[in-house]
Amino acid sequence: MTTIISKLEGPLSQIILAEYGKVLSKREIEMLDHCQKLGEVWIGYVDGHFVCCWGLIPPSFLSNQAYIWMWALESVPHQFLFVRHSQIQVRKFLGRYASIIGHCKTGNTAAHRWLRWLGAEFNEPDGDLRTFVINRSA
Repeated sequence: MTTIISKLEGPLSQIILAEYGKVLSKREIEMLDHCQKLGEVWIGYVDGHFVCCWGLIPPSFLSNQAYIWMWALESVPHQFLFVRHSQIQVRKFLGRYASIIGHCKTGNTAAHRWLRWLGAEFNEPDGDLRTFVINRSA
């Protein structure tokens, strides 16, 4: 089993199409490509197969905060390796940003667990979403 995390080069929507054969909706393509244009994107492969992507979007180049997002078509295999690679990346991100923010669906327990392993602190639910923050250690 080989796990590879790398910074994305090339259009994200095209990689998803090539890997999954999934035709994304126009809105999904626009959203993923927009996220890529606004920030940085990393992709995760296990045994040569695309399993997920995530990225950071700062509100401006002067900001000390960034928004984190993640996309996966199905459950990410080899959770321990994925979490470990994610922790390493988040530590690097927090070297550049004082905090990382985001939101997560209230019922997505797998995402909540992953984010807690990354140091996320959740706010109370607002409808079906919960916001969170991951702060740099002092």
